[in-house]
Amino acid sequence: MKILNVIQCTNLGGMEQSNFLCCKGLKARGHSVEAVSLTTPGQMAPLMREAGIPTTGIRYRGRAGWRAVPEMVRQFQRADADAVLVRGHNLAASLALAQNRAKRRILTIHYHHFESGKGRWRWNAIYRVAEQVFDHITFSSGYIREEALGIRPQLERRSSVLPNPINIPAQPSLPERMSAQERLGLAGGELIVGNAGWLIARKRFDVFLQVAANVLKVRQDVTFIIAGDGPERSVLWRLAESLGISRKVRFLGWQSDLTDFYRAIDVLLFNTDFDALGRTPAEAAAYGVPVVASVVRGGLRELFRDGEGAVVLSEHNVEALTAAVLALLGNPELRVAQGFRARRRVAAYGDIARHVRRVEQLLGV
Repeated sequence: MKILNVIQCTNLGGMEQSNFLCCKGLKARGHSVEAVSLTTPGQMAPLMREAGIPTTGIRYRGRAGWRAVPEMVRQFQRADADAVLVRGHNLAASLALAQNRAKRRILTIHYHHFESGKGRWRWNAIYRVAEQVFDHITFSSGYIREEALGIRPQLERRSSVLPNPINIPAQPSLPERMSAQERLGLAGGELIVGNAGWLIARKRFDVFLQVAANVLKVRQDVTFIIAGDGPERSVLWRLAESLGISRKVRFLGWQSDLTDFYRAIDVLLFNTDFDALGRTPAEAAAYGVPVVASVVRGGLRELFRDGEGAVVLSEHNVEALTAAVLALLGNPELRVAQGFRARRRVAAYGDIARHVRRVEQLLGV
């Protein structure tokens, strides 16, 4: 089957990583896959091309992309695909696909709704068009599917939850961990607590730093690292200074490859006001790293159900988060056991082969 993959962008975010794993899986199953990005090709595009997935971009122009619709129509028709897999909501792209010759069209939603800047009326318009264009809509977590059904109940019969695929790497050895720490410029012999992501307000790296300050009052053999960048970086650095912990906090900046980060850390401390799921804790768990998290609204509890492999709080309780982190840091056997459970849970939840088979089924293979 010839499959056209339409994606919002080709950066290195969680949605793009999930899309890449799915496309590679489809190609391994014998399908021909071609990708079109709705923006100019980003850092993910070369990786897709290396995997044998031709990837081109579109000049996204005009409010909500309406000036790019003619180019979208041409690109989508040129692909002459049997089926279309769209990752990420885009009203202009949906309209451009309305008359496409593909026999099956699937839309995959990875994003939360009400905090995204789009009002209910706009989401309703997106889903009204999607009902006419797509045969089925998948959501990366039950949390965002329930949000969507609250906006458009008519989606219930033609939608389902399809968890993101997650790669399970080899468990890092002690020498690999030490080498990763060295490459990141970290001192050997210290325990490492980390988090990664966009440095934006809702990601609550301020909570991360508050927990760090509490932990460092108890023990000084811990370094806290943050991989990522964003508009809150200077604010967070000033907070670290005001808490008196700047010498124990490392801002690593944007990392194109997080392998060393995940290999280096002993505990992942993840905090967010809302997320569809949260790819960072899922990827950390895949490396066997125990997770402590606070998520006010989101799907992370669907992954770590009943606390299997992680501590997930529904509020940013700094004292409770501190206690959970200290418990793991003070007990190597607990860290290993919790990491093992987290890795096993993620392997089952984000099984790539099962994800690809479900996509094939939805595309009519």
